[in-house]
Amino acid sequence: MPKVKRYKYKNIAAALAILLLLILAISTSCSSKTDNKKKTADSSSSSFAVTSDSSSKKPVKKLTGNYMYVTKTNKTDVSNGDLVLVNGDHKFSGTVNNTDTVYSYLFDGNGSQIMSTSSTELTAKAETFKAFNKMGCDFYSAKRLSTLMINTAIPADDDEDSSSACYEHDTGLAFDLHLYDANTGSYPEFTGEGDYSWISENCWKYGLVLRYPEDKADVTGVSPMAYHFRYVGIPHAEIMTANKLCLEEYIDFVKDYTFEKPLTFTAFDDTEYSVYYVAADKGSTTNVPVPLDDSNNERPNTISGNNVDGYIVCVNMTDNAAPADSSSQTDEQAATE
Repeated sequence: MPKVKRYKYKNIAAALAILLLLILAISTSCSSKTDNKKKTADSSSSSFAVTSDSSSKKPVKKLTGNYMYVTKTNKTDVSNGDLVLVNGDHKFSGTVNNTDTVYSYLFDGNGSQIMSTSSTELTAKAETFKAFNKMGCDFYSAKRLSTLMINTAIPADDDEDSSSACYEHDTGLAFDLHLYDANTGSYPEFTGEGDYSWISENCWKYGLVLRYPEDKADVTGVSPMAYHFRYVGIPHAEIMTANKLCLEEYIDFVKDYTFEKPLTFTAFDDTEYSVYYVAADKGSTTNVPVPLDDSNNERPNTISGNNVDGYIVCVNMTDNAAPADSSSQTDEQAATE
């Protein structure tokens, strides 16, 4: 009997040892899975946020190893482009070219005037008015309202308003909306409410953003302005909207992406883009890398100074996209050619 009991205890001890080993193995496996899940969650936390209207539908081609350099003159080029940040800390010192007056942009494709203006001499960059026109035409198609009135663009020389919003108008990239009701002859304020909420909800599709939203006043330093819109270009407006970023935040956001590790995504219109930041060198010029396609041709791209410390590059990665053109130049370069 004593031997039987000893053998029994030894069997129990062996069983307990095996059970302990199993518990340790399971614990290690679970810990590993948890760590892997945590790593996956951590790695995805900085990924491009999407909304129901802005989604990455398919993998985007990575930038190839073939590229060329575009030389930028820091003194002028950092302060030029669609993404220049203009506020109380960063004044605008760039050059505004390719401007136009607003009148021809008040009509739809059928030649009917569907929008109005406070002055037919109102001036801004042509790309700003083109975006305004496309948005206004689609708004009219959706709501059948012809009450939009563009009220302010580049200020007159005698405009002494020194607000940050006025500084931004100097770029030719901003405009204010008002309303004109022809039936009553009145000029209601544009509040972005009711039918007009369509504007703030859809403006990003045209490369426009609401520059001073209510929830970003502490970042922009400017009181909410439901009527003030800024052209930043496609696809930057989509990225800003999807990630709920104002321009100040976007300038910092893009700095996390480089030529080697760009932000890549497929936009709402199925165009594939890569976006990245290049810090300005301490010298007088900066060589900005721009990718080439498989045939060693420059991919369509835009390069904008941020008016702070560098350049933001946007590359169209879609197959058979139109070749790169002067859109990658700054206003200063275009003026000297």
